[in-house]
Amino acid sequence: MDLSITFTPDAVLLSGVLNNQTIQRDLFVSHKRELALLNTLKIDLQGLTNIDSAGLAWLLNLFRDARTAKKTLAWDHIPDKLLQLARLSSAESFFITSQP
Repeated sequence: MDLSITFTPDAVLLSGVLNNQTIQRDLFVSHKRELALLNTLKIDLQGLTNIDSAGLAWLLNLFRDARTAKKTLAWDHIPDKLLQLARLSSAESFFITSQP
């Protein structure tokens, strides 16, 4: 399965598998035009069916890039597996403190 990234007026929807095999580029590089139109990034993770540590790192990179671009970031529908990975990596606060 692949990773699907869909932009809606309200959110950026991630669905499918987010792992080392499906991650191709940084979101701020691959979707620069779409992201330029948004002041607030609401990242909806409900559609993710699988995630690994590479997926976690990709999301943390997204968090960093959003801050660098001075955009507000909010996570929505965080999967339990992602929170478990974040907890093991001492990165849970990146997802808890940025809840809408």
